[in-house]
Amino acid sequence: MIDRTTIQNYVNSFRVHLSRHLRPGIGVVCKVYPAERGGAILEFSLGPGIQNDDIYQETRATVGAALSGIPQRAFGGNLEGFAFGGTNTIMEGNRIIFIKDDSLLEWGEDAALIDVQKLLPKKSGGGK
Repeated sequence: MIDRTTIQNYVNSFRVHLSRHLRPGIGVVCKVYPAERGGAILEFSLGPGIQNDDIYQETRATVGAALSGIPQRAFGGNLEGFAFGGTNTIMEGNRIIFIKDDSLLEWGEDAALIDVQKLLPKKSGGGK
């Protein structure tokens, strides 16, 4: 299980890196769904007038069990049997959902920067 301090450090780093690309007045709320096995899920909601906040939900036995409690359209059926590796991303509406395994490589400052960069449009090359 990823400890709360590690999760919070990641969330703080992600928010700092992301905020550089947001208009003023856009807030970010993160709901954290920790799991005893398999990592955790982070649900970031963005929008105007939203106060930055972090909300920790009850720890579930597995990431699949945690995912079953989150409204989303990417995965259906019996989610208990799902196994996730690395960082998986779901983007729906004003939400970004990260399903992250319990490898410490997925939870550092570098991982937060990489995750933000993956969300941004690719810069097109110069060319003539």
